[in-house]
Amino acid sequence: MDFDYILADPTGNITVLVTTPYTDETRDAMIRESFRKEPSCEQVGFIMPVSDDVIRLEMMGYEFCGNATLSAAAWHAYTHGLKEGCETHVSVDSSGTDRILDVRISRLAASAGHPSFEGTVSMPVPAVTTFRGRPLVRFSGISHLIVPAGSLTEDEAETLVKEIAGELDVPAMGLLLCPEYDSLVSPDPLSGSISIRPLVYVPCSQTLFWEQGCATGSTAVGWFRSTLSGSSDHTEIKQPGGIIRVDVAGGQPYLTGRVTLLSL
Repeated sequence: MDFDYILADPTGNITVLVTTPYTDETRDAMIRESFRKEPSCEQVGFIMPVSDDVIRLEMMGYEFCGNATLSAAAWHAYTHGLKEGCETHVSVDSSGTDRILDVRISRLAASAGHPSFEGTVSMPVPAVTTFRGRPLVRFSGISHLIVPAGSLTEDEAETLVKEIAGELDVPAMGLLLCPEYDSLVSPDPLSGSISIRPLVYVPCSQTLFWEQGCATGSTAVGWFRSTLSGSSDHTEIKQPGGIIRVDVAGGQPYLTGRVTLLSL
């Protein structure tokens, strides 16, 4: 089937953003076709401009995704003529959260000929609890469990994330494998950068990906670290696709990452 979409690369978390209006009958077909057309794609969203500075984003499983939020804002800024070296603000009304998110977008020099941006988004404030003895960080549109990197094989992790998603009944479930887990959860939390390998399962679309970069997962780790230390913090989260920065200030998490628009 034919429809228009953008292909975005936010820290390796390749995202298709469909711009063609859909119906209940065509939505699922567009999602399936997006994965067929773009084999590197890890997630699909639908974007609908609302005004000159507001855009609606709806993810494939009605979940929340920070990287897709940054990507939608970058595209909106690009289509409204943002020049290299300049910045603007875009408001994103996203699925999986009950408030409109403010995204500050700066246009960078092109990357391999593609429009490139850096964005900072004021993220939803998650709740921190525990599940099976591990830290569980819950956004309204996705939850993340932080686990030691060596505690599970890939097959065990893939089975576990589906099991937990069903038990918690969440729109999306992430499992964050962290090599520095012991230091992260210690009474004297780890300072400096932290590494994660994110696995994300979306029950509605039955998609399961070892993601190259996960924005909500990065925020979950940065927020957990700040909660444990009881102070504002700055954390660089290393993952296969690159680094995402999380800042916590005034009880609010802020996420900063880069986006390249691969096709328009």
